[in-house]
Amino acid sequence: MRWSLLPLLAIACAHARPSSAPVEDEAVDSSSPEPHSSARAVRHYLDALLARNADDFETAVAELREALLYDPGSPHLHSVLADVLLKQGRDGDAEEELKLALTLDPRHAPALLLSARISMARSNVSEARERLEKAIDAQPDEAEAYRDLARLLIATGEPSAAEAVAERLAAQLAQSQARADDGPDARVTADRLREQSAVVWVELGRYWAQHGEAESAKRAFERARSAAPSDPDPLAAEAAWLETNRRFGEARDRYLRLLAQRPDAPEVLAALARVAIAEGDVDTVSAHARKLIALAGAMGRAEEGSSEEDRRDLAAALLRVAVTLMGAHRSAEAQLALDGALRLYPKHPELSFYRAIAVVQRGRAREGAVAFEAIERRIVAKGEEALSPAFLGAEPGALVLDVRIQAALARAKAGEAQESMRRVRTLFTQHPEVEDVGLALLQAYDRAGKAAEAEQLLAEAARSHADSDGLLYALANAQDRLGMHSAALTTMRKVLAAQPQHTGALNYIGYTLAEHGETADLREAETLLSRAVGLRPDDSAIADSYGYCLLKLGRPGEALVELRRADRLSPGDPVILSHLGDALIASGHREEARSVFRRALAPRRAISRRSHALADAQAMVDPRERGDRDEAKARAEIAQKLKSLSP
Repeated sequence: MRWSLLPLLAIACAHARPSSAPVEDEAVDSSSPEPHSSARAVRHYLDALLARNADDFETAVAELREALLYDPGSPHLHSVLADVLLKQGRDGDAEEELKLALTLDPRHAPALLLSARISMARSNVSEARERLEKAIDAQPDEAEAYRDLARLLIATGEPSAAEAVAERLAAQLAQSQARADDGPDARVTADRLREQSAVVWVELGRYWAQHGEAESAKRAFERARSAAPSDPDPLAAEAAWLETNRRFGEARDRYLRLLAQRPDAPEVLAALARVAIAEGDVDTVSAHARKLIALAGAMGRAEEGSSEEDRRDLAAALLRVAVTLMGAHRSAEAQLALDGALRLYPKHPELSFYRAIAVVQRGRAREGAVAFEAIERRIVAKGEEALSPAFLGAEPGALVLDVRIQAALARAKAGEAQESMRRVRTLFTQHPEVEDVGLALLQAYDRAGKAAEAEQLLAEAARSHADSDGLLYALANAQDRLGMHSAALTTMRKVLAAQPQHTGALNYIGYTLAEHGETADLREAETLLSRAVGLRPDDSAIADSYGYCLLKLGRPGEALVELRRADRLSPGDPVILSHLGDALIASGHREEARSVFRRALAPRRAISRRSHALADAQAMVDPRERGDRDEAKARAEIAQKLKSLSP
């Protein structure tokens, strides 16, 4: 058994200098000038590696010390011992072993590399840099030394120097690839260099992307893919960057390439669903959801259980796609996706929470309320254990609060207005600064015809918590609900001053300014709504607001792109269709505008949302829920528009 591990151990230790690695006497080329290690040293060394791989560091240290008794002049043994001591947290002892290794061989690359890492951990940048350079000079095939040096230079803000290191690594890779036919060791070395070259270029790409250097980022990601064409990581990194920059077509291309490499990869299917929803292609999201559901069914039926990592990744992907579908008002499909996830993790609170939201969205409020209350009992009984594994990183206390909010709102939708108000009033007393609690208070009271009372409660709390952007946002919604539009706009600006990335405030202010119509207001509205779209590309209300603003700015072609996307995200919404029809008229497409207006007058169950996005995957509270009023007004306007278009 011990000797059958030798090929694998050779790969694991390929970065070590052949002259230093302990080997069996008979395994060494008789013409080699290097000193031979004793068989006893090798046996203890192999036992040490087995123990280290099993995280039995105490045994590994003992075996390495035994090996050193037979081969005290091996810098490699001292370096491996130092590595194990570092894993035990014995930094001082590790440094002593590294000093011995470098005394025996000042150019021993593994010892230099470990010493550099200790220096980096102590923020001794110059010393770490010097030792990494020495490691590369001593052993040009030491792939990890290039990687660590490039990372160090990126961390210290020297990307050009890091790129020079990446080029040196690429040149060494080219030389190594030319020697790859020389034998297994040469191929292992080439593979290590290829892997680390891709890692360095990816990290450079991410650095340039974060600093707005699009061309440099693009070049770095291309170099990463060129270094390791079959490695999925460079493709995934580039795809994520393209998606972040709203280059959805290119991102989709990269994700599809990843899917070709790994046809059943849940995270790739979820990413493709994200891109599809950003482009307004809800049907494609549904297709990806069906594929994930089928994978969950197959995994659940498999006689031999899949790995825990595979199950977790698949359930997480189903959850992300379900949230996307709920934002697009496909709650029945979202429920099916969550049922698939719950097949893998029965009764999991996070998965059950979003399933209950989908149930309520489908009009089964009482069933949803009962489900939320069961989730609360499960979390209270089991604590953090109930949330294992974690999918969205919810803390037990935070999830319990979200569950209580949704249970109260579901009770209101089920016709239990007094019980709903009692619950949200209790929550508001306990958590006055939590945005979703304030929004729930407004929603529950408004259902009971008491929006003015909710506004008074929120205003009183805001005087005591003037810096709470969440409380101010709920108050602004209450003011708007009561027709206090000037006060609502002022309060929303306070929200934005406290939280510049608040998408609800960005959308509210932007749409309000667009409705006002002054040139300066429209320019500010475009800036705010463009930011909101970047933060929430899957929100139909924000896409509609942005398209409406572009139309008011006299850019109907650009407006059509956003309004068509909004319509795909929320089909049949009269508010969106009213704006889309206007943009079509402005673009000279009167007949299509007639068709859009007729579609808008057809019956529809979905609710129009202006200031809050249901798709943010948090508490799913709709602060205004005034869809009937919005739709009635939009339908009346559309009827007049359609009449004016008639011959």
